[in-house]
Amino acid sequence: MSYQILPNIIFIFAALGILLIILRRLPEASVYEEKKAAVVEADKKLIAKGLPAEAFSKVGSFFKLRVKKSWNFILEAKDLKPHAAAGYKMQKIFGGKLPGFKKQGITPVTTQEIKNERYYLDLIKIQPKNLTHYDALGKFYLEKENFSDAQDIYIYLTNHQPANPDYQARLAYCYYQAKNFEKASEHYQKSIGLDSTQPNRYYNLGLSLESAGRHQEAVKAIAKALELEPENNKYQQALHKVKKVV
Repeated sequence: MSYQILPNIIFIFAALGILLIILRRLPEASVYEEKKAAVVEADKKLIAKGLPAEAFSKVGSFFKLRVKKSWNFILEAKDLKPHAAAGYKMQKIFGGKLPGFKKQGITPVTTQEIKNERYYLDLIKIQPKNLTHYDALGKFYLEKENFSDAQDIYIYLTNHQPANPDYQARLAYCYYQAKNFEKASEHYQKSIGLDSTQPNRYYNLGLSLESAGRHQEAVKAIAKALELEPENNKYQQALHKVKKVV
């Protein structure tokens, strides 16, 4: 009799296991669909400006991101991850010239060149695979406080080059300006995960968390910024302010 019941029990447990896996994946699927929708919408807006969509291969960028995440996981597991403060001090000493501290961005245009939207759009059309031109256009939008168009650019850039901490931080700033504080916090955290040596990003993360009502997390983030720059009066005042709420 028991030999007849056993297969049924195994089948029930297997079905429950599959159901559990599906239920655990539902939040991830929801986040993925939300991100996918944002990327599609950003691509539509870029196409409307006459820019090519998906002109840049994402395979290499995602491979680099996975390798970087895997390596960071190994270092954390072995407690060998460089301390953010030590990395920040080294960066200050060597002016960002050390390997791993290379500044992302473009060569600034000269004062004789006309800096307008059409200028950057034409650059992208000439070299559609050069992401620094997209970044230049994004920076132009940020300078003009056109945060909506800047957000589209940095959604595009973080989708194609997710391992770039600067792109993640700029997208976070766009979300912050749009008062989407949860998304701002998410992308500041991604930026810090890729480069933990920038105190201003901990500070901005703290402001985003504070605005999202997550005050205890905000205290930790701003305290980290102050750890990297102990003499920064702005960080000191921000930490004192948020501590009053906790």
